[in-house]
Amino acid sequence: MTTTFIDQLASGQSSEAKDTLADMLSARAFEALDARKQDLAATLFGNEVAAAQQQAADEEQQATETEAE
Repeated sequence: MTTTFIDQLASGQSSEAKDTLADMLSARAFEALDARKQDLAATLFGNEVAAAQQQAADEEQQATETEAE
């Protein structure tokens, strides 16, 4: 997305570049918020969250291995 933004700026597409920049900033803000929520959940619920995440990762890995066979 960064190269798209730079290409749009270089070609004079300022309106599209503005939209692309807004999308990039929104995505970064969402990622930061998601990371903060996970940290907060870990603080509040301790090992329960970690165990649930590990279980979800294990189930996803099993599903991937099943599809590969």
